[in-house]
Amino acid sequence: MEPQKYEPRKVGPQKCEPDEVEAKRKKTWDQEMADLFTSFGPISGPLHPSSTEDIHMKREPWLFRFWDINQNFFFLQNNVLIAAPQTSNSSDELMVVLPNHSLDQKKQPIFIGLRDKSYTLFCAKSGGGQPRLKLEERDIHQLYEKNEEFKSFTFYSKTDGSKATCSLQSAEFPDWFISTSPEPNKPVGLSKRGGSANTLFYFEIK
Repeated sequence: MEPQKYEPRKVGPQKCEPDEVEAKRKKTWDQEMADLFTSFGPISGPLHPSSTEDIHMKREPWLFRFWDINQNFFFLQNNVLIAAPQTSNSSDELMVVLPNHSLDQKKQPIFIGLRDKSYTLFCAKSGGGQPRLKLEERDIHQLYEKNEEFKSFTFYSKTDGSKATCSLQSAEFPDWFISTSPEPNKPVGLSKRGGSANTLFYFEIK
């Protein structure tokens, strides 16, 4: 009986599952913001109506999907932004993002609005003196083009918690962050860190 020949096992490159491949390809929030600030540079000088129209046509704000650690996505319900689970019949609200070049770019200051660009997130004190997150009827393009501080409309952003998540801090109220309740179907608001509210968000650029 002839001895069995030994054939070395060929080892090729390891195959990754689709989710693993996607995770490796996905940029961090800081990397996305670096690209955003490069793509949308500061505007100097007044704009003529024709040039403003050209900018609107050629430079649409970037679209992002946000959700928290409890898999609650942003939805618009009766003109209120809420965080709720996504179902097969639901369509979550995509948010538009543009940079604010009038503040410290190291803090990655951004404007965040609704997809139709007519409403923008705004921070103001409530009657009780606590900062609240609101939707203000303001075109996000106008905020970007005027190149003014607009701290009430601005959020300092960064990769936070992990490479896959980010935080969005109010420029007007530095101790307060965009947050969601641990309970579903509650309004998206502002909270300080250290409580039960979620202040870290997963994101996806669309």
